[in-house]
Amino acid sequence: MRNIEEILKLVCEFLNEEKEVYVVVGGLAVLFYGVPRTTMDIDIIIPMDVGETRRFAEFLNENDFFADEEDIKTAFEEKSHATIEDKTSMVRLDIKGIYSENDRITLERRSKVSLADFAFFVASPEDTFANKLLFGSEQDVKDAEGIYVRQFDNLDMAYLEKRCKKLGVYEEFLTMKRRVERNINA
Repeated sequence: MRNIEEILKLVCEFLNEEKEVYVVVGGLAVLFYGVPRTTMDIDIIIPMDVGETRRFAEFLNENDFFADEEDIKTAFEEKSHATIEDKTSMVRLDIKGIYSENDRITLERRSKVSLADFAFFVASPEDTFANKLLFGSEQDVKDAEGIYVRQFDNLDMAYLEKRCKKLGVYEEFLTMKRRVERNINA
């Protein structure tokens, strides 16, 4: 049974070799920025042309995933996501394209990082934070708070505030910031 790190490495090395542009977002980005949490999926934004999905689906099927090329194509055409399950574990890949300006900005500001013995591209802490506030579930808000606390000295605050304003979550940012400051000073 493969673990999530092995699956991340397998998929990202393929994307890197194919020179595909991508960014890992979601729970794994949160984990990368030092926030302990459990996740069983790998969220990836890939601005893949519908015509490129065949090779990707073939790679996935050759490597023990349940991947249907038509499902992937349909997801890109309908601007949704494709969920691809690993046959050897409970880990899923959630693949989506660039469907909004927010997706485009997240992809453009990605960072190349290393984990153990491989490199991959992850969303910036600021974009991960702002997107978590945008999604707004209880877990998303906890994730944003954890990034804020653990990455505070590394965050581009001017960009973060601008991004939160643009996404309409600036009030949520200020509320979370006050809560964190109260907890630190308590």
